[in-house]
Amino acid sequence: MSDSDHQLTDAEISTLAEALAAALAEANYTYETILVKRSILGDSASGPCDICDENADAGWIDSEEQYPSGDDGPPFHPNCVCEEEYREKRIRVYD
Repeated sequence: MSDSDHQLTDAEISTLAEALAAALAEANYTYETILVKRSILGDSASGPCDICDENADAGWIDSEEQYPSGDDGPPFHPNCVCEEEYREKRIRVYD
């Protein structure tokens, strides 16, 4: 029998659950909400340029950060048709 065929017994599951519960009980953390943003590629007839592609590929970043291009937000260059989207993100902060 290979390792991938191993199924946990009820006793093993119980032991793992107890260990997880103990670890969570000891963790001291709170939640904080931060604002994040991302660049959304605009609908350009010539398609996105390298600058806009790289900024969109960065995904969700802290709203205070700059995009890889060094800009705070669109427009990233003349004739840029990109847009920006914001949302709140909940993060765990450990004491």
